[in-house]
Formats: sequence, structure tokens, C-alpha cells
Amino acid sequence: MFRTLAICLALALGALSGFAAEEPKFVSVKHYRFSTVDKDAQMWSALYVGSNGKLYIGLCTHADAANVYEFDPQTEIMRHLANLTELNEERGKAIWTNGKIHVQMQELDGYVYFGSLSEDNGPPAIDAASYKGPRWYRIEMKTGKVEQLSLINSFWGLLGQTMDVKRRVIYGLAENGHLYKYYIDKDWTEDLGRVDEWDVCRTIFTDDLGNVYGSYPPGRIWKYDPRQDRIFDFEHIRLPLINQSRSMANPMLDRKAQWRIIEWDPVDRAAYGIIGGSNLLFKYDPHRGPEGAVTPLVSMAAPGVRNGDPMNLPYATLAMAISQKERKVYYLTVMAGDFDYGAVTKDVMGSSFLVTYDLRSGRREDLGVLRTTDGRTASGMGGAKVDQNGRLWFVGAFSEPDPRYQVGRGRRPYSMGLGCYDPLRK
Repeated sequence: MFRTLAICLALALGALSGFAAEEPKFVSVKHYRFSTVDKDAQMWSALYVGSNGKLYIGLCTHADAANVYEFDPQTEIMRHLANLTELNEERGKAIWTNGKIHVQMQELDGYVYFGSLSEDNGPPAIDAASYKGPRWYRIEMKTGKVEQLSLINSFWGLLGQTMDVKRRVIYGLAENGHLYKYYIDKDWTEDLGRVDEWDVCRTIFTDDLGNVYGSYPPGRIWKYDPRQDRIFDFEHIRLPLINQSRSMANPMLDRKAQWRIIEWDPVDRAAYGIIGGSNLLFKYDPHRGPEGAVTPLVSMAAPGVRNGDPMNLPYATLAMAISQKERKVYYLTVMAGDFDYGAVTKDVMGSSFLVTYDLRSGRREDLGVLRTTDGRTASGMGGAKVDQNGRLWFVGAFSEPDPRYQVGRGRRPYSMGLGCYDPLRK
């Protein structure tokens, strides 16, 4: 059965790339389940490796709830910490709820912080005005207690989040295109104004001087300077875009024309990110020149589609992470089409592919298709982080034969799972 799958996968890759089919490489990864109770269906960004070595994960389900988990790699125990709708006393009241976590989490003083939002969460026939608003939360790492903090605003939840540890503030980019500033010690939030008028980017970052950066289409970058308390739209630099649409039927002002995921690297004092439409890895040095400098590096798309039609490249995932131990960028991409946790799926083989880029040598390496040690395929990775031991952790959809865990019950039933790739145990 395994060899049959491998041959079929090789034929698909060969057909997509236009070259002769070759036996694909597989990457062996460990797999951990979440819950048979909540059966969460999606995950976006909310994966964090704490200073205590434990993982903190936010999962969610459209029209239902968001759940927070803690995983201890030493004991391999997965612990459910909170259901946000229950924590907020929203569940069962026929109102819109805080049912989604879509941000990068950050840590300070023994707490892990994150913000929420509501997207299709709650009965669809209920007036959206019933929503009480998105909130800030924190997880006490010592006990695992999840605490509800103050409101972010009256309605618009967060898609991106970053922290300035020195100034003890958190920045959140909301669905309405506004940038919010949360003062941790005072537990209150300031609206800094609009930074985007279209489909806002999903990740923002803070540099070593406390400046905050985000992207907006077509290939533009904005910056918030805390010393001047001003937002700037850069005029003279652009992200490297290769497949943006120029037709009225498919306008260019979409997520393809901005970065999808970006991470600050304190060693190089620069940020590394992935372009949404092309899966292109780039480097952004904010300290080089008045607006910084953008350097395109290499395509991180799967080899089967990398050299094909640029307009048919799969949309980038949120599963990119930098390994400080190896000085490598890890990226988990889909092999073809798009993936949206069973809602709209064109991912031909239903598998994720692992690519790395060595920051020292500039060498890209195609590690292969993810396959778990218990024989599962893995799809649509929604977040990734590397721990201090160099292990890559990621969360996404794993094929699921057990109906107790299954979320999708169609052609490809799955359950959300935590995966781990250890480069020292290839």
C-alpha cells in the first residue's frame, strides 16, 4: 500500500512539473492528537514554544469555538486548557462568540498572550451586533490557567500580533485594517489608526528597535514608529511579486500581493518572509536605507509546481519557522492547488511538503513529503515553530481513520494534529 501511494504521488509530481516521474522522498514525522471531545477543525498561526519547553496551541472551528491546548514534549501529554466561549460565558446564548485565534502568540513574565476574533462563530442567523467584541487573553505557564483580559475593540478581532518586550506592549492588526496597541501593565488598548484598506496581512513583526511592520497589496510595506508615534507607508520599496493578477475579473489587490508569513531574525537583524502568491522566500532588512531593503532569495514552493505556470502556484501557508540552532528556514507548503481544511480543497495529493533554506550557505533543500510514523498523510499546515533543541513543530490536518477523532467525514476525513520533525533523527 505504501509503495502504491508513493508511485501515484510520483506520477502526480511528474505530471505537474512536466518531467519524468521519480520516486518521491518522504519525511518521517511524529504525530500527536488533540481531542475526541471538541474536534477542532482549523488552525492559523497560534503555535508557540514557551521558555518552559512546552507548546501552546490555539485551535478553532468555524461557527463553533476556539480551544487552547498545552503539550509537554517530555511527557508527550496533551492538555486542554480552555474553551474560549465557555471562558467568556458566551456558549449556548445564541450570540456571536470569540471562536477563533488567528495570531502569533508571545511570552512575557511567565504568561503567553494572544488576541481573539469572531469569524463565522455563532449561529449564522443571529445578528452580528450580538457579538460582545474580541479580547486579549493570557495563559499562566506555571498552572495552565487561561485568563480573559480587556476588550480590544467593540467588534473587529485580530489577524496579526507582535510584542515589544522592552516597552511591554502588544500590537494587534485587526480585520478592519486598524493597528491596535495593548498596554500590558495597564490592561487597556489604543487604536493607532488604519494601516490597510483591503485584505490585511496575517503576520506582523517588531524589529530590535521596537518598530512594527506589516504588508499590504500590491507589495507595499507600512511601519509604525513608536518613538514618533506615527505610521508610515513606504513609497520606494516593493515586495518581489511575480504572479499578481491584473484583470478586473481577478483583481491584483488580494493576499497574493503581500507577505503571508514573516519572522524577525535577531542574528541577522532582518526579517525573513514568504510571499503569499508565489511562495518566494525574501529577506527584509529594515535598517538598510531610509525604508529598508528587500532581497528575493529562492522559491520555497514544492518541486512539482515550482517551475510551472506562476499563476497556478499554490497560495502560501503560515507554516514557516527559523531554526536558530541550524540557521535554517523551514517551510511547509502544499503540493498543488489550495487547502482550506476541507471547505475548499484542490490539493491534489492531500499532502504537505517540507523545504528548507540554509541562511549561511544560501542552499535550498527539498526534504520531501510529510508522512507520520503511524502511516498518516498531512495537509494544510497552519503554523510552525522550532524549539531550542532544533525540532520543528507544526499543526495541521492529518488523515484520520478513527471516527472518534474525525472532523471531515467526506472523501478525506481528517483530524487536527501536532507534528514534530527532528533533523537529528532522520
